[in-house]
Amino acid sequence: MRRVVAAWAVGVGLLSPVAILCEEPPAIPVYHEPHHRQVFQYGPTRILDLQLPPGTTTWFHTHEAPILYIYLSSSPTRTQILGQEWSAPVSLQSLAPPTDHSPSLASPVVGSDTSYYVHPVTHRLENIGDRLTRSIVVLNETRGDESGTTAETAGFKWKAELINRWFRAYRQTLASGTSAGPHRHHAPVVLVQTSVGRGLASGAARFELNEPGQWAFFDAGDTHEIRNTGDVPLEVVEVELRQPKLKN
Repeated sequence: MRRVVAAWAVGVGLLSPVAILCEEPPAIPVYHEPHHRQVFQYGPTRILDLQLPPGTTTWFHTHEAPILYIYLSSSPTRTQILGQEWSAPVSLQSLAPPTDHSPSLASPVVGSDTSYYVHPVTHRLENIGDRLTRSIVVLNETRGDESGTTAETAGFKWKAELINRWFRAYRQTLASGTSAGPHRHHAPVVLVQTSVGRGLASGAARFELNEPGQWAFFDAGDTHEIRNTGDVPLEVVEVELRQPKLKN
């Protein structure tokens, strides 16, 4: 995409405007875009921490893989696909993580966009509101799992609140001093803390949970435990990364 920029040139004692053709900056993968900070990558799994302050615009970036968002806080935003006009503002109806321990407050929203697998998109995002937009972003760079494997077969005993070919997301709340585990799953999982509180996710590695947005990763078959070590309920979202079955 090209744009025309007016410049001034000096010639024969006069200043005259000159039109210069400038190329738009090249699009980059979403995980190289500065506001989508990559915090983890293992094989086809990536975790990004998207933080977009009020009045800020991301660089143009390209989505090519299915993506899952756990929105921790949001503000009205608008999107511009490369070569097109800005979209109308969109406001996600989610609240910032609870700070008064009230279970009546709405929980962060979980959403997913899998269309990028078929139709990659290059766009940029602008925060036109007055608060931070933040989400933990999970990418699954595989073709997903079309086998119809059930949650129980995958190693989950909870009901999924989001299901597609690439992700299943499960939300659970642990009371103070309780745990979920030890248990294991037949697919890699990403765990994200979505409330205030303190906890520990332990298995092949140990991850401290002490504020919304803290995360953990466990590979397929890794036995792990999630424990609430604080004095208030701890909410977590566990995301199953559905992947093609390996052939023997």
